Amino acid sequence: MLFCPDCGSLMMPKEDGKKTTLSCACGYSNVEKEEILLQESIKKFNKIEVLEEKEMETLPKTNEECPKCENKEAFFWSVQTRAGDEAETRFFQCTKCKHRWRDYI
Repeated sequence: MLFCPDCGSLMMPKEDGKKTTLSCACGYSNVEKEEILLQESIKKFNKIEVLEEKEMETLPKTNEECPKCENKEAFFWSVQTRAGDEAETRFFQCTKCKHRWRDYI
């Protein structure tokens, strides 16, 4: 990664025939580099873990109505499934019929 010596912005590669030049939005360009390697790294996301029956017994309970059997009690847990600046997702599991559903806050 190279930065412009004039304004400090990131220099972007531009191809001119066989040569690749680095140029900036302010107009500065650098032709010293003949071969530029561009790499991009992709972040791997963790999969949502499945909770087992024994783990469910340790989760807190709340007064939430099951959409399937209309039981008034459910286990709940929260997971950050979206960006860090967005609200977390709450998951519920009915204590009676074991039906699972989610609630986006």
